Amino acid sequence: MVTRREMNSALALTLAALFSEGPAPALLRAESPLAQPNAQSDMRNMASVAAQTLMQEPLAEMPNPEVTVITLTVAPGAISPPHKHTGPVFAYLLEGEIENQVDPDPPRRYKAGEFFYEPPMHVHRSLRNLSGTKPAKLLIFEVGEKGKPFTIGAK
Repeated sequence: MVTRREMNSALALTLAALFSEGPAPALLRAESPLAQPNAQSDMRNMASVAAQTLMQEPLAEMPNPEVTVITLTVAPGAISPPHKHTGPVFAYLLEGEIENQVDPDPPRRYKAGEFFYEPPMHVHRSLRNLSGTKPAKLLIFEVGEKGKPFTIGAK
């Protein structure tokens, strides 16, 4: 099972690699609190950092792409209405258990520590909190066009 810290690190590395011009390790060395002024120290520090690819999906081609990172809290027993996302969505369940259904796939259950992907413009039929007493909380990375809605209604 992947811990929240491991998932957050993996998602941060993924986004950094996606939107940087250089490789992720160079970005890590430049921004990491472990960074040292010489290359030998950098290599020792990098040896203690490990990244595991949990999911990899292509991004939709769009002008002015922008990434939004949000937490989504779903009240006990709540169900989202049908909608679409204009760009890809990467979700990680922080707390609780949900049932999620995105066309054309059947509904799937997810619990804390699991993650899923939603392709652009597929109808997201429902996201339901399976608990009647506790909220579910998700960490969402969504890509969309800057200045335009990332989520639109669907039937």
